[in-house]
Amino acid sequence: MKTKDKILKVSLDLFNQQGERNTSTNHIAAELGISPGNLYYHFRNKQQIVFQLFLQYQEEVERFMGVPEDRAVTFQDKVRYLEGILNSMWDYRFLLRDLPHILQEDEEFRTLHQEFSARTLEAGRLILQRMADAGVLIASREQLDSLMLNIWLVVMSWWSFLQTMEPQNNLKDGASKPYLERAIYQIIAMEEPYICESVRPLLLDLKRRYLGDVSTNPLALFSNMHDPSTGSQGFLQSKRTS
Repeated sequence: MKTKDKILKVSLDLFNQQGERNTSTNHIAAELGISPGNLYYHFRNKQQIVFQLFLQYQEEVERFMGVPEDRAVTFQDKVRYLEGILNSMWDYRFLLRDLPHILQEDEEFRTLHQEFSARTLEAGRLILQRMADAGVLIASREQLDSLMLNIWLVVMSWWSFLQTMEPQNNLKDGASKPYLERAIYQIIAMEEPYICESVRPLLLDLKRRYLGDVSTNPLALFSNMHDPSTGSQGFLQSKRTS
């Protein structure tokens, strides 16, 4: 692996584990066992590293957001889209978690992110429209527009929502995929009213995959609260002990 690629890989790992603001170029260089000068030869500053990692994230998202050109969109495609969303949210979780700070610090990044958001929203709306054309979804254009925006809001704000539930832990070192699986469940739940009857049995299996045995009661999402209807422990606590 080239030094530049190693820098990006280690930076991504450290940003995900510790947060972008808590990781300096000196930390990255030390983790790699190289001098800061060697790192600066490839990237002038940390902002350049973040920018390059965002380009990788953008490429990953745009790759799985494509629609088939030679056939109708199927329910299996829907599953693939959901897995793509989950994996990208996990692989580049620091971008979503630290996004407000990163956007505030870099005007070029703000412009790039706005353009990426616009393209992703349009691609997502096209996917939903193709699902409607294939009969997988039964929804009007207005409903599809609202659904796509709501999906985007869940994806982009989920880490912030988790941080409000556990500000002390801050979901850095203790982060795990089950937290994100609940976000995918929420997306499925938003789409459920529009799913055609013929694929509803498949949807139930999909919901179980991402929810598991956790209560759907919103209060169960908080680690220090119990679901009054079942007496079960909070979502975050149950995921740690399961």
